Amino acid sequence: MREDTKSLQEHLEEFKTVGFTLFPKMLDDDWVKAMRDSFEEIGDRMPNHDGSRPQVFVDVLEHKPDLVLSALSNERLLDFAEMIVGPHVQLESITYRRTAPQDPNTNPVLGFHRDMFAEFPQEGVYNRPLLFNALSYLQDLDDEIGPLRIIPGSHMRAMALAPEERKQPHPDEVIVYPKAGDVAVFHNAIVHSGTANYSKNYRYLFFLTMNHSWLKHRANYSGPISESVKARARATGNRRLLRLLGEDEKVFRRANSGFMQPDELMWEQWIAEDAADLKN
Repeated sequence: MREDTKSLQEHLEEFKTVGFTLFPKMLDDDWVKAMRDSFEEIGDRMPNHDGSRPQVFVDVLEHKPDLVLSALSNERLLDFAEMIVGPHVQLESITYRRTAPQDPNTNPVLGFHRDMFAEFPQEGVYNRPLLFNALSYLQDLDDEIGPLRIIPGSHMRAMALAPEERKQPHPDEVIVYPKAGDVAVFHNAIVHSGTANYSKNYRYLFFLTMNHSWLKHRANYSGPISESVKARARATGNRRLLRLLGEDEKVFRRANSGFMQPDELMWEQWIAEDAADLKN
């Protein structure tokens, strides 16, 4: 198994400068296989109105809680997420998608874009993202199944692409080939694109989208599984898990702290406060 040789601080520096960082093998082979094998089962529970099987799901916590909870409660991932935006991390949505094989004549570049809640960057200025993705492909990527394309540093570049340019390879792009179970975390303002799937198999993609706890979220965390998870988190004082599922009792006090100390210093104090209140 490939090991992650970078510290969280090194990942953070890469995230800030490149706009993207890759955590090798954050999700193990058993999890990847079980999640991939669950797609048909989830589809049977959540068919389209015409009876067909969707190719993308949101709110899969209610349908595969064992697998989803183990992914979203990964301590290393959550520690890193709080280094990006502080102890304000909310799960904006959970997306599980598969892409069918495509015609060999399909344009390989699916479309360069920035993600939801991004802003057009100021040249050379790093802004803390309002949203970021932790993305995992559930198979090894290669040229046939379609790699990930990123333009490093584009989250700090006043870079515009005309509509016709968004579907063309870019001279500054880097082609990334994550392995199954790797987790790529990227800033919502980095310019990126998928690549057409020319293989004979589905391409599976699972990702956690995270934003700030005072922002809206698309996911619905009022189902019975979500409510039971939140009840347990309340009983154990697990503020981090409650925040992920849309409840943050500290949000207004911390969002109105006066901001007379560096953010990172305040975050350390608040994270320690949350840890001290956590019960076994």
